[in-house]
Amino acid sequence: MQFTLRPAQAADWPAIEALLHGAALPVAGAREHLDQFVVAEAGRIVGCAGLEPHGEAVLLRSLAVEASDRGRGLGQALTRHLLARAMEEGRQSVWLRTTTAADFFGLLGFRMAAPETVPEALRTSAAFQGACPDGAATLLLDLRPGVTVRPARADDMAAVLDIYNHEVRTSTATYQYAERTPQEQLEQWAAKQRDGHGFFVAETAAGEVVGYACYGLFRPREGWRFACEHSVYLHAQWRGRGIARMLMAPVMAHARRRGFHTMVGVIDASNAASVRMHEAMGFRVAGVLREGGYKFGRWLDVAFVQAML
Repeated sequence: MQFTLRPAQAADWPAIEALLHGAALPVAGAREHLDQFVVAEAGRIVGCAGLEPHGEAVLLRSLAVEASDRGRGLGQALTRHLLARAMEEGRQSVWLRTTTAADFFGLLGFRMAAPETVPEALRTSAAFQGACPDGAATLLLDLRPGVTVRPARADDMAAVLDIYNHEVRTSTATYQYAERTPQEQLEQWAAKQRDGHGFFVAETAAGEVVGYACYGLFRPREGWRFACEHSVYLHAQWRGRGIARMLMAPVMAHARRRGFHTMVGVIDASNAASVRMHEAMGFRVAGVLREGGYKFGRWLDVAFVQAML
């Protein structure tokens, strides 16, 4: 579908209002922030979304696409456009509330957030003052790391390979001894595409891939078909910035959409940072296999972490 994005104008309000009503989204507060909206045009206005700034935080709101034009990438294009704007403006975080689209936004790196963590300034917005139902989920995207997440492409695999092979050489994040080859890395990516399993990268504004995450079947037999296992790795210089959580959000959302019931991670039990990250994403240690691994001349305890999707 061919469409263009442009800033909303005052004359667009009737079309925007109709889109919001058609998507059963609240109208309260939207017109007051029309100068922060963007619309998608394809001969007519077929989509809209807006930002509502509140200091260093910003509310993403009113993402709506004409029913007949959904499923064509309009929603993601509108959202990515606004996220890029928020980053350029120096915002620290993007928040939203939703009752039906948590997984859609999860694919873009948004994660669930506790209501009490919402910045005070944001709580005065219509979304937090009754415009959204009480049962709406609160989602957060931390912009401070300076990266966005997206589906991996074949041309990302050289950077992915560098990240993974660094761990092979230097850490117990993987128990593999021999470095993966470029062909093996491309084959892994191709297998994810073929099997319909998610593979995502974290990318800086300069286009540098600094982390990745993917998932696949936990075990191949039929009885395991609802269980999947994930991997997440970061460039050594980009750790400690919350990027792993950004990558886990789309992996979990993708697996949930594919019908998986549970996700498992297999990690070095001594890796406290990894355990904390997984716990922040809803994982719990399901068991520890004592001295199940061996690398760098020592026995390693293996932790199985699990989240229900």
